[in-house]
Amino acid sequence: MMSESSAAFLDPEFLKKLERLRLVAKRLSWAGPKGEHPTTRKGFSLEFSDYRRYHSGDDLRYVDWNVYRRMERLYLKLFTAEEEMNVYLLLDTSRSMGEGELRKIDYAKSVAAALGYIGLKNLDKVGAAAFSSALFAPLALGRGRKQILTLFNFLQGLPCRGETDLKNSAHSFSSLFPHPGLVVLLSDLFDPEGWRIALQELHRRKHQLLVIHILDEHEGQVGSRGDVALQDVESARERKVFLDGDLARRFSAAFESYCDEIGSFCRDWGIDYIRTTTALPFEELVFFTLRQVKSIRG
Repeated sequence: MMSESSAAFLDPEFLKKLERLRLVAKRLSWAGPKGEHPTTRKGFSLEFSDYRRYHSGDDLRYVDWNVYRRMERLYLKLFTAEEEMNVYLLLDTSRSMGEGELRKIDYAKSVAAALGYIGLKNLDKVGAAAFSSALFAPLALGRGRKQILTLFNFLQGLPCRGETDLKNSAHSFSSLFPHPGLVVLLSDLFDPEGWRIALQELHRRKHQLLVIHILDEHEGQVGSRGDVALQDVESARERKVFLDGDLARRFSAAFESYCDEIGSFCRDWGIDYIRTTTALPFEELVFFTLRQVKSIRG
């Protein structure tokens, strides 16, 4: 049975709207210079660019003979070689992603489905993987209509389980997908020990990174007061504390500082970063917020 979020990204009208967006890559070190002629290197598409007069020694295969018949002059077709992009969707499926009135994992799946669909419609290759304490369920790179359905089925079947280990998962991901591309990381980033090292490794592997930091709107807020038992949903560890107004404010400030630290790190390293909550309508995130980052173009 399809979840509500699955139905949303499978809706034909919704998919039609997604075609207005296009994934684009920055100039990466692995992206060679654009050329005037076709190339045999894999991963390139050709787009007609312009004409120029024929010069002695030019390859006659690129002469436009239709122009010659009309003008009796030799002109060469020029082409721009554009390298396709590998798009990798990296989803956090740890236990904490199952929290929230609208579960963070469902929100993340919808965003991943949208970006994967956009990439595939633009003839890029799209792959995916899920992670918690380790990387699992990798989806090999593919393209075309078949890969769209495969991706949607992959996303629908992902469970929430385990603790978050971004460092180990990023290392496994880099080994499994060695070719640089656009990595879209969708996570609540509740891994203070691992998120920095993970992003550094992906960046050093020449990936272009888009971090979508997904939170519940009530995270960082404490409603209860008095003697309370706080439980880590991933490890099940429990701690009893007396919670008063001052401690609640300090907790909220520490949470905000933690999120700000991640955002500052991403800016310093040239990583696209979006912090959002599940309270933001999904359509607004996809059609407006995402279009403000360099990785997405309308």
